[in-house]
Amino acid sequence: MLPDRHPHAWNVEHAQEHLPVDFTSRHIPTGGRLVITAQMRQVAAGMPSALDRGAVTAISGPYGSGKSTLLNAVAAVSDVNTAIATLPRRATERAQWEEIATAVTGARPTGTARALQNITRDYLAAVPTLLVVDEAQFLGDPELLSLRWLWTQPYPRFAIVFAGTDLFTHLDKVPSVATRIDRRIALHHHTWDKMRQLLAQHHPGTSTHTDPDLLASIDREYAHGSWRAWSKLLLALANDFGRTGPITRDDARAAIATITGTTPQLTTAAPATSRAARRR
Repeated sequence: MLPDRHPHAWNVEHAQEHLPVDFTSRHIPTGGRLVITAQMRQVAAGMPSALDRGAVTAISGPYGSGKSTLLNAVAAVSDVNTAIATLPRRATERAQWEEIATAVTGARPTGTARALQNITRDYLAAVPTLLVVDEAQFLGDPELLSLRWLWTQPYPRFAIVFAGTDLFTHLDKVPSVATRIDRRIALHHHTWDKMRQLLAQHHPGTSTHTDPDLLASIDREYAHGSWRAWSKLLLALANDFGRTGPITRDDARAAIATITGTTPQLTTAAPATSRAARRR
């Protein structure tokens, strides 16, 4: 969180400067850069207005599509208290509210689910806050309705972001919640052409000097357009194998084996459509 009215507030172009060290070490390999996406810009640019209006944003995408990176990038340039609550699967209502209350207050309050709701409400009445509820697909109908009650209270500045997998379908099952979502942002796994562009921004030293057929093979046989899968591979190459430059087939096969337990073939003969596209 940045100080109030910091010149970088809500400008994700500066997010990497303000990311926590533990996030950077776990997600950005040596020589890598945070990739600023259109969705990051959209969420961050709209957040000052969302805080003033008490607006709700929903972000839905499959595992590995970049939700956590987006949320952390936006949080890095926030100038209000930013609470990221990651909800455990199959948790009780009380356990979910304990997670939310802890994220919001920075302490670990105790009590019933209703008491934790009241603690959260009282804190939000005093402290401008962006509440991010990650893995929100695990919220049951009662918890969603409780959160709807929470965000309709008169706070000075407050906004909420729901993030999760297949989240829009989940929220639409509760019309009184779904109709109050102000923005819906969808993330997806990427086509290889798009992933190739992102890799060139994320780790240009690797992308530029590695055989493009090998990169395509890695995506086809292992990553399948998942940003998280590529991030794991680049981190494994850097941290476990000391490789921060061009990727060789042997290094890629060994690194993928440490991640998945299976050694891929990584055939580098590109499909005819890919070869034709490159000739054009």
